[in-house]
Amino acid sequence: MEWVHVILAVGCLGLGVLHLARLLLMRGDRVGEASHAAMGVGMAAMYSPLGDPVPDAVWLVVFAATGLWFAALAVRAGLGTRDAGYHVVCAVAMVFMLTMGGHDAAGGHGGHGGIGLLSVAALALAGFFAWHALRCGDRLVAAARGDADCACEPAAEGLFATVAPPVATRSLDATPEVGRLARLRSARTATGAHIAMAGAMTVMCLGML
Repeated sequence: MEWVHVILAVGCLGLGVLHLARLLLMRGDRVGEASHAAMGVGMAAMYSPLGDPVPDAVWLVVFAATGLWFAALAVRAGLGTRDAGYHVVCAVAMVFMLTMGGHDAAGGHGGHGGIGLLSVAALALAGFFAWHALRCGDRLVAAARGDADCACEPAAEGLFATVAPPVATRSLDATPEVGRLARLRSARTATGAHIAMAGAMTVMCLGML
């Protein structure tokens, strides 16, 4: 089923490019967008049948640094900061997959037979990301009904928070370019990307069982 891995690789790469574009367009939460972009590209490399041109050691440094950054944010500024805890879990999951055969699992050659601690950890991570995807989906549906904001995470607060400019909204005299930029920067787009990323992480973690 190599074509499935190609689709997943292309999808994850698209998510990485999306978050990179948001990183360039938004003034707030740039570290968070950079973290999501790295996750998308890293997962695309794991799923790619062509292999990963980036050494595992580089990815390990990137995700270890990301995890430490957001762990420090969570400790110093409080767990209510913008998705700090989620980024820590994402970084831990990426390091786990890189060190425990994530490339092989993504390619359908997982080597961890039986139910051991590694399988339990992979199942726990898969459950977490599945829960996160469902949570974001509920918020997206609620936002479509006008019941709530669709953002998956609380607003940024604390030590490393920056104030983001208000998101542009389409008006009668708005140009198509402004409208597209507004949608790219919107919480709805971020929530949809969260759902897709969490789904891909769930599939990859389950592949390690």
